Amino acid sequence: MADGCKASIESSDQLAASLDELLAVEPHLPYANFPPVAAKTGAAASLNRQRWLAPTSLGVVVARDTKGRPQAAVRLENRVFESAHFGIRMAKVDRPLGVADRVARTEALRAALQHAFATLRTMGYVHVAVRASTADRAACWVAQELGAFHVDTQVVWMGDAPGIRKPQQLPPGVWLEVYDGERLDVLSDLPWAQLLAWSSQGFDHGPLVFDHTLPYERAVQVYYEWTKRAMTGEWADAVVVARNDEGIVAFASMQRIEDLSAAAGAIVVGRGLAATLPEYRGLFTAIEHEIEAAQPAGAQYIENETQVATVGSVNVYAKLGCRYMGSTNNYHRRLDDGRP
Repeated sequence: MADGCKASIESSDQLAASLDELLAVEPHLPYANFPPVAAKTGAAASLNRQRWLAPTSLGVVVARDTKGRPQAAVRLENRVFESAHFGIRMAKVDRPLGVADRVARTEALRAALQHAFATLRTMGYVHVAVRASTADRAACWVAQELGAFHVDTQVVWMGDAPGIRKPQQLPPGVWLEVYDGERLDVLSDLPWAQLLAWSSQGFDHGPLVFDHTLPYERAVQVYYEWTKRAMTGEWADAVVVARNDEGIVAFASMQRIEDLSAAAGAIVVGRGLAATLPEYRGLFTAIEHEIEAAQPAGAQYIENETQVATVGSVNVYAKLGCRYMGSTNNYHRRLDDGRP
């Protein structure tokens, strides 16, 4: 254990009370700066509490100080898709909770992450991804101190979907189509072949690609697999496509974020995927305008997440006037590297 803190998997009868204490003091709480959530007292804490207590967790590690007070918590989750794709057991630790005091937070997160890594290794996991707010000085340092490599920084934006159509110009012969509800059933019949083929080598700067412990050829195939799931509606509640007579040349998919929508009192979509063939750059802006106007899946807000390396997407979201919600760093660590 580290610096006097003791960490363990918290039993269910203790966990809720520990989370309530930490949620009340966490300085980097997700969605605390999203106006529809921030306007409701306790809404951000309630939303995050619900996520932390979700039954999909492999367990929550809580670090306590010498007086038994909770100082930090990390949630362990299985990465189902990634484990199947790479053929190894992969887990993740999302943004932690902790006290605001810098020294106490660092000590507690060190103990919590050490215990998390040991627990996952015992469970048979060989790879773990750790995410932390870029503003979280303690978590970002401790993740690297414990052997995790920085592989990605992601930016989160929130845009409005007011249902107002703006004038826009599309390239000659290109038009937009919106698929949601029952129309999702015909998605897989659309002419995806060219875009799907391009997606097999278009994902070249994501966190899995930047992880040198994973096979590069398999990592770049991730986007292909994601695109297949979006184009069948498996991972989408709505899809907007740009197409011409030859096929689909760009698309954006989205899913309703049910718990965030309930907390905000408005429908929020996100968890999406987007791609544009290289010769049709600029269509992403047109698709975003279409989402704002058509409100697919009932969208009133659109949450978008992009890697800082994807300069084009960053510029589009800024140009559209999306609200910057924050950013996170991703770190990867092998658990079979001989380190504790």
